[in-house]
Amino acid sequence: MFKLFFEETYIIVVPSFRETLVHRHNMLHVFFGAGKLSMNADGKSVSGNVIILENDVEHKAPDGEIAFFLFVDPTSHFAEVLREKFLKGEKICAPDFSLSHFEKASLTEDIIKNIVIDFAGDFEFSKLKLDERVLQILKNIDDFKHLGARVADLAEKYCYSESYLTHLFKNETGIALKSYLLMRQFEYVWHEIMKGRSLTDASMEAGFSSPSHFSDVCRKLTGISVTKAII
Repeated sequence: MFKLFFEETYIIVVPSFRETLVHRHNMLHVFFGAGKLSMNADGKSVSGNVIILENDVEHKAPDGEIAFFLFVDPTSHFAEVLREKFLKGEKICAPDFSLSHFEKASLTEDIIKNIVIDFAGDFEFSKLKLDERVLQILKNIDDFKHLGARVADLAEKYCYSESYLTHLFKNETGIALKSYLLMRQFEYVWHEIMKGRSLTDASMEAGFSSPSHFSDVCRKLTGISVTKAII
């Protein structure tokens, strides 16, 4: 089974799988390889020990052995660092970075966090400076207070029209509110599974209509089946 570590503005994944189907989601990726990785995305091919991919870009997992990778919250300072320091307007890049030798089996959460800081610098673990209304909504979504909610539900709760809230959120964050809700709903299920909850209980509590509905979303967002992920 793969390992997941939930940090404040990113998620660490130590995968048990090598290949994925083509997929896309609204989180940025940073792949760290045990050796050289190569990847094609957005019509460009790159290779290196580290590969960074912008959010909302169709891709498959890189070729080569992935030591671990990150899902980075696109509304965070960490995402801003990745965009300004490395991507510089591109959708994918492979910055020069040499990883120290390590055994994949010995990768702990603290070791990985130190590697990330060595790579990206000592960034702020916080959100970007956004409209206060959007920040409050983001906080509640991130705290799993709106599991299974639709955009219309949030518009009613925060006393906005659905079209205005949709526009405000997208204008401030660059991503669709509907997509952000789904990603956090998806995250909640894995958060609970890692604590020992059953897939059925976690997915239903998160607001998915059934475990098979969650499985379909998993395949769409990550390119792998739930079964493949947990083996």
